[in-house]
Amino acid sequence: MSANVTLMVITTLLVYLFSLNAAASRTMEKAPVRNSVVSLGKCQNSAKEPVIYDNLAKQLSEHSFTLLGKAKFSVLFWDIYESQLLTSDGRHPFSNTCQHSLFEIQYLRDISKKELIENTVAQWQYLALDENEYRSFVPLLENIWPDIKAGDQLSMLNQIGMTSFYLNEKKIGDIASLTFAKAFLSIWLDKNTSEPKLRKKLLGDNI
Repeated sequence: MSANVTLMVITTLLVYLFSLNAAASRTMEKAPVRNSVVSLGKCQNSAKEPVIYDNLAKQLSEHSFTLLGKAKFSVLFWDIYESQLLTSDGRHPFSNTCQHSLFEIQYLRDISKKELIENTVAQWQYLALDENEYRSFVPLLENIWPDIKAGDQLSMLNQIGMTSFYLNEKKIGDIASLTFAKAFLSIWLDKNTSEPKLRKKLLGDNI
């Protein structure tokens, strides 16, 4: 075999081996993308199956939460309540489908169930929500919320499609809805809220 033929064979083999290596590299580059899609799918599937306990402490043992901010609501010289907002990923509420959120209010004065309902509806009206967006929630809240005493803590835990209310860490009711939690938290978190200072404090760096 002549030197030219030998050189040609070697060159052909090198080109072939290089092509195989390049193809393998492209396959490896694509692998993480497929894995991330699978991971997201698992997250979405698990989010559709909320875990619910009657005790808030047990409930919170299932998830870790990051505090976004705290705020106190006062009218003139009277302190009404202190509140705090937490999410499972430390990001703005409802920023992704796998997120859980927790909103807690520590009341500093007595407030009746009637006042709670009326104030909630008044705030939805202030935000100019279509009545069809919240009308069905009112009787549900009437069945869940009790009269509040000074020192009581009302907590709202949101998982995908399920909102659970706790009074002093004991569950008092659930609302199965994909829209309720966002509508309820809009009272404090919407850009047009009646209390922009509270919004800023509750969202912290996530505003």
